[in-house]
Amino acid sequence: MAFEKIKRMKTKLKHKLTNNTLYQKYFGFESGIDITDDKKVQYRKNVVIKNIIFVSNIIYTIIFFVISLGNPSDQSNWLLTLLLFPVTFLVNYILKKLIHKGPDDALSQTLAMYVGSFYMFLSTIIIYIKLKYGSQAYLGEVGYILVYYSLLICAFYQNKTMLKNVFIWVIVLMTIMHFLVTYPMVQEASSESILDFLKNFFTGEPFRDILIRTILLLMFMLVLYIYVSMSNYMQDERKKELQKRRKVQDDYTNVVTQIFDVTLTNQKVTDEEKKETEILAIMVKKLASLYSYSPERCEELVEYTRLHIDKKLDFSFQNIDSDEEKFMAIQSQTNLGSKMISRLQLKRKAEDILRATFEGSDTDEFVKHEREIQNTEEANIILICDLYVSMRSVKPFKKAYNHKNTIAYMEKSFKVYFDPFIFDRFNRYSNDFEKIFDEM
Repeated sequence: MAFEKIKRMKTKLKHKLTNNTLYQKYFGFESGIDITDDKKVQYRKNVVIKNIIFVSNIIYTIIFFVISLGNPSDQSNWLLTLLLFPVTFLVNYILKKLIHKGPDDALSQTLAMYVGSFYMFLSTIIIYIKLKYGSQAYLGEVGYILVYYSLLICAFYQNKTMLKNVFIWVIVLMTIMHFLVTYPMVQEASSESILDFLKNFFTGEPFRDILIRTILLLMFMLVLYIYVSMSNYMQDERKKELQKRRKVQDDYTNVVTQIFDVTLTNQKVTDEEKKETEILAIMVKKLASLYSYSPERCEELVEYTRLHIDKKLDFSFQNIDSDEEKFMAIQSQTNLGSKMISRLQLKRKAEDILRATFEGSDTDEFVKHEREIQNTEEANIILICDLYVSMRSVKPFKKAYNHKNTIAYMEKSFKVYFDPFIFDRFNRYSNDFEKIFDEM
C-alpha cells in the first residue's frame, strides 16, 4: 500500500511539473525546441542554466541565513552574503546580456556558457572557504559537496570541449585548495626543510585524505564525461533520425500531393451534379434512419455523401513553423484525401454498374468484382440511393426513368449488388424516396 501511494504521489508530481507553465517557461526543455538547430538548443540551455544559477544563488543565501541563525555570534555570514550580492548581480547581468543577443550569435552563447560554468565553480569555492574557516567548521564538507554540484550543472551544457576545459581548471584549483584550505600547510612548509615536509606529508593522514578526495573527484569527472558523451551520441542519432523523418515527410507530402492533385483536382463538379448530390444526401439520411441508424450516425453518413462536393484539399503548409503541427496538418489532409478518394470510388462504382447494365457488359465476373468494392452497410446505403437518383436523371447513355420503372429495373438488374436487407428496406419505403426526388 505504501509503495503504491508513493508511486501515485510520484506520478502526480511528475504530471504537475510536466504541465506547469511556470516550470516549462524557466526550466522546461521538452517542447518548442528544434533539436536539429544547434544554435537554438545552445540558446535554450543557456536560458535554463542561467535560471538554475539564479535559484542556486538564492539557496546559497538561505544556507548562510540558516547558519547565522544557528550561530548569531558569527555575523560574517551576512557580510559574505552582502559582498556576494553585487558579484551575483553582475554575473547575472552579463549572462542576460550575452544570452539575449539571440541564438544566432554563437560567440555570445559560447561566452555565456563559459561564464556560467566558471561562476558556478568559483562561487562554490568561495562558499567552501567561508564554511571551512567559519565558527562551525564541520560545515566545511557541505561546502565541499557544492563543488560536485557545480560540476553537475556544467555537465548540463553537454559540451565535451567545455567540460574538459572546466575539468582542467577544477583539478588545478582544487589541488591548491586541498593544500591551502582543506589542510593549511603553508606554515608547516615554511618551518621545515623540503625533505622533512615531504616525508611528514606522504606518511601523514592529509596525504591519504587528499589522495582519496582527488581520486573521487576524478571518478566523478569521468562519470560526467561519459554521461555527456553518451548524451551527445544519442542526441546526434536523434537529430539524424529527425532529419531523415523530415526528408521522408517532405517526400511523402510531395508524392501524396501529386497523387491527390491528379486524382481530385481535375474533378469538375457541375451544377447538375451538385443538385443530384443534394437529393442523394437527403435520401441517404432517410434510408439510414429507416435502417435504425442513430441521428449522429446519419449525419456522419450525409457528410460523407457530400464530401467530394463540400471539401477541398489544402497541402500549403508554408505558414506552419512547428514540425509537430505540420505533421498533424499533413495527417489531417491525407485522411481527408483518402476519404474523398473512397467516396469518388463509390461514385465511380455506381456509374460503372449503371453503364455496364445498359451496355450489356454486366457479366458474372463484373458483378463479383463490383460487389467486392466497398461492400459495407454505409456504402450499400449510398449506392442504392445513388443508382435510384441516376435512374431518375438523364445520363449520356440513358434517358430518365419514372419511379415505377426505376424500382422495377433496380429489382431486376441492381439488386444483386446490394445487401438484401438494405435493399428490402429501400424497396418497402420506395414511395418516400419518390416524394423526395419529385419535391427536389
